[in-house]
Amino acid sequence: MAKITFANTGKTYECATGKSFMEFCDESGAPHDFGCTVGSCGTCVCVVEPAGNVSPISKDEKDTVEMCTSTAGARLGCQFQVLGDIVVRPA
Repeated sequence: MAKITFANTGKTYECATGKSFMEFCDESGAPHDFGCTVGSCGTCVCVVEPAGNVSPISKDEKDTVEMCTSTAGARLGCQFQVLGDIVVRPA
């Protein structure tokens, strides 16, 4: 099990390793907004630390992130899997 901490609330949740962050939020009621859920709208953009504890960013996700924010380390919450303990904060 991995731990996901939301920096804006300080609340920590347990998540099965390898689970989609979006599925985790949907099932647990964790506080994160999603829009289209397919990586094109940018509603779910966030910063995840450490970056190595989530699945790698794809070219399509990177293109959408770059249109939404210039914040280093930003990801789309609908596109990554949780691989270890992470902290999620707004981008």
